Order: sequence, then C-alpha cells, then structure tokens
Amino acid sequence: MKIVPFEEKHKEQVRNLIFDVLEGEFGHHSKSGRPDVKNISEHYQKDSKSNFWVALDENDSVVGTIALSNLNENIGNLRRLYVKTEMRGQGIAGKLFSVLLDFAKGHGYKEIYLSTWETATDALRFYEKHDFERISQLPEKIAWTAGSDNVFYKLEIK
Repeated sequence: MKIVPFEEKHKEQVRNLIFDVLEGEFGHHSKSGRPDVKNISEHYQKDSKSNFWVALDENDSVVGTIALSNLNENIGNLRRLYVKTEMRGQGIAGKLFSVLLDFAKGHGYKEIYLSTWETATDALRFYEKHDFERISQLPEKIAWTAGSDNVFYKLEIK
C-alpha cells in the first residue's frame, strides 16, 4: 500500500468510496451533493498548505482518503478520513494520518481541528488514540466547517 497526493485519475474512486461510507454505511445523505468531493483539487489542493491524499492498494485502487484544509493562522481542518469497509483494521487510517501530520508539521501548523458525529464510534476511538482532545465546539471562526456534525476535536501540534 502507498499513500500519494490526489490526482484527477483518482476522482471517481474517491467519490465512490466517500459516498459508500457516508451514505451506504452511515445513512448521511447530503442536500448539497458534497461539492468538495466533486472538485477535490479546488477544495483541498488550493494552496501549498492544503492537500488531499489517497491510499492505494497493490492494484492502484483507492482504499482510503484524508485531507487537510488550510484555515490560515497555522490552523488546519482534517477532513475526509475514510477507509474502505473491508480494508479496515489494517493500519491504513494510521498511515494516512501520519502523512497528514508530517505535512502539517512541515508547514508550520499549530492546531488541527475536525468534526464528526457521535455514531462514528471507530472514528472517535481513532482520534482519541491519536491525541485529539474532544472539545465542546469548534472555534467560532471555523465553526462553518462542521456542517451537521456534533462531535469536535482539536489536536495541538508539538
């Protein structure tokens, strides 16, 4: 397995993975159609401090995703951490997160925030295992990133 930055050739597989997890597994349907997923480069590769990565298996099939959005002031937003259901438990999420964290450190980030929902129990355990602190709400200046999520985390980068 390898982790690489998103390229347009991954677009359809990434879209399918994200929609399969969100809608098929969790029943989270979107009225907006998730415009960020329709144009990943524009949303997640818009500047040198943002990126979107994919985990590829030995056949170069997308099996996982993760993104970091630059919110300025050395603050980032972790987004779109998904792993194919049948590939979970193999350390893919940890490898994706490690790439994101190395990138964040290399680009001077001090804090990373994220939002999720209470029913994503595996995700909650993952974030807590990786030193994210659960917080009651996102800071006002980035609260717009949460959408309908109801659980919020912050990671201070040291």
